[in-house]
Amino acid sequence: MDALIRIFGSRKLALSDPPDGSPASPHMDSPIAPVYAELSFFTVLPAEIIYEILSLLPPLSLASLTRTSKLLRAHALTDALWQRFVCENVPSQEISGCSPAESWRDLYISLHPYWFLTRNKLWFSDKAFSGSAMTGSLVLVRYDSRRGCIEGLRILARQGIHSFESWEWKPEVIIHTFNPVVSLLVDDPILKIDKGMYAKHSSTRKELLMNTGYTRGVRSMISLCRGLAPEEQSNSMALWPPRIIPAKERVRNESRHLSRDEGHKPNSLVDASENTFRIRKWVEFGGIGAPLGVHIGEDVMTFSTVPEEYYTATKEKPWQGIWVGDYAGHGCEFLLLIQSAVDGSSERPLSSFEMPLVHHVDGPDRRGRRSLPVRQGEDGSCAGRLEAIKLTGDPNIPRGEYTWVAEDIGLGGLVRIADEKMFRGARVVKSLGHIAAEGFRDGEHIYVEGQGHNN
Repeated sequence: MDALIRIFGSRKLALSDPPDGSPASPHMDSPIAPVYAELSFFTVLPAEIIYEILSLLPPLSLASLTRTSKLLRAHALTDALWQRFVCENVPSQEISGCSPAESWRDLYISLHPYWFLTRNKLWFSDKAFSGSAMTGSLVLVRYDSRRGCIEGLRILARQGIHSFESWEWKPEVIIHTFNPVVSLLVDDPILKIDKGMYAKHSSTRKELLMNTGYTRGVRSMISLCRGLAPEEQSNSMALWPPRIIPAKERVRNESRHLSRDEGHKPNSLVDASENTFRIRKWVEFGGIGAPLGVHIGEDVMTFSTVPEEYYTATKEKPWQGIWVGDYAGHGCEFLLLIQSAVDGSSERPLSSFEMPLVHHVDGPDRRGRRSLPVRQGEDGSCAGRLEAIKLTGDPNIPRGEYTWVAEDIGLGGLVRIADEKMFRGARVVKSLGHIAAEGFRDGEHIYVEGQGHNN
């Protein structure tokens, strides 16, 4: 795939055209003669059939087709084919036109090979933008049709206005309401891919300078990552994302040379991961046009994405998704809630660390009060394991760690159905919470009762 940009821009055909415009006819003893014969049969098909066939090709194959003959080049340059590639990579956005590019093909080429950023949309990092390795960041990447660029914006959450109430079920417990406010930091993108950035270098191993953060003296570069095959991974290896987070690919996340090592970089686009990337940032004094100088406070952030099926709620998995949690003095944090299959089986490989089961905890109805009748949902939504993993964290429990787990949200783990006004109708299930001292020291799991409304 390294040749993608060169092929796009080339007007040189693999089979040279004679002056009269008819396709060249290679000698039948030539090695390419059988291929040419098949190509000849293909070119006599009706234009509508050729279009349907070409619509099944990926961008690289379509680009390669432009080097076969004038006829197929004309078909491969059909702009509607390239419009599909753009729209498939921005599934959550409606794009009315290819502006500011002159064509959909030009638009696709101008931001190649970074369309995977918008296709995956949500990304989480191993470090916060401030450099903290415990907290991390959650970023939304989108295509800006006004400027024809790709930008990544941090997703922030604050606690909002809340009040304190006594819990009717257990009056000595004070519960404060939670009204989070979630927003995008639109004025300070941490990622910005301008048109033609890759075409200037056409190298997967080169880091590309981005036009971000100049007002604060912060500069940054983006780089592609080399994904690790499962057989290359080991239990002692630091990986991103951590093994407890489902992912299509993982990359090395430890380097004495800030990820400049050869093993961190892809040799070609075939080796490049479309599920991870890195941003190198530093502080540099001087004006916008000043040459690159001394990097102060240089650091590298590694980003990954979660397959959409793991954070999309369904009828059978209503609690699955990305949630905001209130962690008191630590503020708001983003959690990935994964609900297991209804039959209790795991849909992903177990990690090297699984929280212990909660079957040893009884969780009795302490006050012997009447509870609402227990009804198992016919759709099976109240069954299986529910686990909450931090996508952003704090100095006690960092990102990429469990914050709580309900081993069985069905009848096996049910404590009661709440009848108090504050939580009426909520299912109360046995759970384990993860606590630790600052610096993620002396971690332990404590019994908690989780409450959830199936709305």
